[in-house]
Amino acid sequence: MKNIKLLPIFVLLLALAGKNQAQEVRKSLKECIDIALQNNLTVKAGKSALERAKVMQGTAFSIDKTQFTLSQDPTSGGSPDNAFSISQSFDFPTVYVSRYGLLKAETNLEKSNLELTRNELVRQVSAVYEQLLYAAEKVRVLQAQDSIFQKFVFLATTKFRSGETGRLEQMNAERLHNENRIALQQAEKDYQSVQLALQRRLNTGDLINPAETALHVLENPFAAGEFNPAQNPVNKVFESKKLIGEKSLSLAKQGFLPGINFALRSQYLLKGYNPYNIDRKLFAGGNQMGFEVGVDIPLFFGEQMAKAKAARREVEILKTQQEDALLSLAHEYQMALNEYEKAKKALDYYLTQGNAIAEEIGRITQTSYEQGEIGYIEYIQNLKSTIELHLQYAEAVNAYNQAVIGLKYLQGTAE
Repeated sequence: MKNIKLLPIFVLLLALAGKNQAQEVRKSLKECIDIALQNNLTVKAGKSALERAKVMQGTAFSIDKTQFTLSQDPTSGGSPDNAFSISQSFDFPTVYVSRYGLLKAETNLEKSNLELTRNELVRQVSAVYEQLLYAAEKVRVLQAQDSIFQKFVFLATTKFRSGETGRLEQMNAERLHNENRIALQQAEKDYQSVQLALQRRLNTGDLINPAETALHVLENPFAAGEFNPAQNPVNKVFESKKLIGEKSLSLAKQGFLPGINFALRSQYLLKGYNPYNIDRKLFAGGNQMGFEVGVDIPLFFGEQMAKAKAARREVEILKTQQEDALLSLAHEYQMALNEYEKAKKALDYYLTQGNAIAEEIGRITQTSYEQGEIGYIEYIQNLKSTIELHLQYAEAVNAYNQAVIGLKYLQGTAE
């Protein structure tokens, strides 16, 4: 009976243990990228596809099955019909070379696809990580403002009790404090949501907190006009596809070449089977070996001509698609560069003026209100301006960092 009573407690402890499995850890962006590249299922699938393509290269020299034939004609005595024969057919040697080239090109395509997947994953992880820093900064700003509003409530309440001010100032102080608390709770939930998004991309059971304790500004290693769309993994994928098309065309042309076959025969007698009593002894000169060599000549070229023509058209299609992809990348880069320049101007303002203005407004406002030099309405307005400036700075940093990440991704160097 005692064990039965302890069962619910045991179940509860198991549930709590399961709930605590998702630990919160601090990781840098580099560490997050490394975890994602190791754990991400799409990357794992890409690696498996690459290994499969490498294995498939061994099928390039696929040769038809060897035929073993045992023939026994009781009416033909010691003729070649009574024989054990081995026959084998081959494609023309250059066919195997072309087939290997095609399979190797398919392996290169899997490499390019894996590189494309990695570049995209690094971009996603970097973007979410910077978004997490932005969300954390919003929480810090609102937490700092919460302390200021608490002090505002205390001062307004003290003034109200001493008769220096009316109830309206105290009510406004409490309202601002409550509104800031609500905004803070929403910011904390936003932070948790971004944490979950990062956790999903890293495919880990841990909730990640950024290693940085404050916002940072990413460096942009690229100058305007340096973009080369050929470096983007998307172009490398098209290069690999185009190479596959060219190798497929080469293999299709091999269909016009003859095949080769040969056979070896040796006289073979079954002594126990001779229903017509024919003299079936081996030839006096011994067991004779015969051979046969031939070629398979394609006399009807319609199918191969169609295959070669289709392969040639496929190469043309891939070239056109590649050109379109390069134009799209160049256009996308120009748009990303515009976003970067726009974000940089906004960030430069806050770094050179905006942050200093916000700090000065906050300092003067707090001192002036405490000394009675300004009223609570002006105090509230200035406090809101200070909060907005801090949040706008955080947003400007995040917009700039996201723009840099976008440029790196298009350059093919997201990491």
